[in-house]
Order: sequence, then C-alpha cells, then structure tokens
Amino acid sequence: MFPKKYGFPLAVLALCLILGGYLLWSQKKDSELPIEQQGAPFSYTDLDGQTVSLDNTNGKVRLLYFFFANCPDVCPPTTFMLSQVQNQLKEAGLFGDKAQLLSVTIDPARDTVDSLKKFGDQFNADYSGWKFLRGDEKATEELAKKYQIWVSKDSPESFSHMNLIVLLDKKGQVREWISAKDYIEMGADNLPVSNIVDKIKSLI
Repeated sequence: MFPKKYGFPLAVLALCLILGGYLLWSQKKDSELPIEQQGAPFSYTDLDGQTVSLDNTNGKVRLLYFFFANCPDVCPPTTFMLSQVQNQLKEAGLFGDKAQLLSVTIDPARDTVDSLKKFGDQFNADYSGWKFLRGDEKATEELAKKYQIWVSKDSPESFSHMNLIVLLDKKGQVREWISAKDYIEMGADNLPVSNIVDKIKSLI
C-alpha cells in the first residue's frame, strides 16, 4: 500500500489523466466532421411570409438543399429522403428546436407559395421545422455557388444542378456536403438516413 502522503497526488494525477482522455476523445469526435468553410449569409421568405436567414437559424444544425418543385428526376427522391430525416429527428426530439431542414427553390418564378406547399405536402413536410424558401432567382444561383453547388438555367422551365445537401453546424459553418445520389439509388425501403441523423446529432 502506498504511504498516505502519496494519496492526494495520485488522486490528482488520476483526475488529470481522466480529464485529458476526455478532451482527446471530444476533440477526436469533433474532428470527424471538419469545418469546410464558413456558410455564406442568406435571407429568404418561408411559406408563412416569415424571414429565414443564416443568422436567425444559428444555434440549430441545418440541412440546406437547393431544388425546384418541377424537377423531373433527383429532387423528389431527395426530398423524400429528407422527409425520412425529418421523421427520425422527430423521434429523437430534435426536430425544429435543435435541427432544421431548409429547402431553397432555384425556380421562384414557378415555385409560388402555393406550389411549394403542394410539393411539401406530398412528403408530409412539417413546416414548423422544415422551411421551404423563396427569394431572388439570380441571387440564389450565386448563393449556391458560394456553397460549392453548381446551378444552371438550361431554359425558362429547366434547370441543372448538383444534387448535394449542405450540412451546417450551429455556428453556420459547413461541415459536409452530403451526396443524395448514394442514398436514393438504394431505394425508398433501404434509405440509410440514420447516418445523416447521427451526423446532425454529433453537432448538437
């Protein structure tokens, strides 16, 4: 048995080792999703006419998705995937207060409030935490570029765009670009959205 005079120093040493181990673990956990860039500021109007911006949603983890409702291919299945993320966030008690989904139309001329509401209703969107947003078309195209997402207007009724979802942390920093392609190719019954939800949880 150690002499009593060593008891207190050993206890302090043990505490320091535990604390150091925790700090290393927490840093490792955080580094799994590195900071890619600072998110570009934006300000849009939601379906209720309320302003939704990068600043006024800070404090929440966000998934930011650029889409258009008349998209003939990737947007509907990606929006379905987001609806599954919504459902899992609800089950975890994180939806709305801790995490939000932001779907920004790149086609505001045709994506009116009514048409966006109709589109969102198809996927059982809960608008309390899933915001469908409208703004200036050209400004949205420029914003998408700032988030490393290419958007091109091919004709008055057709757009091409990268089908990526931006993961923003509570400080508005980009932590990852999530490719929806890998998810939607697996089919509706096999969408592994839980790992997206896990990434959101790691940032809360």
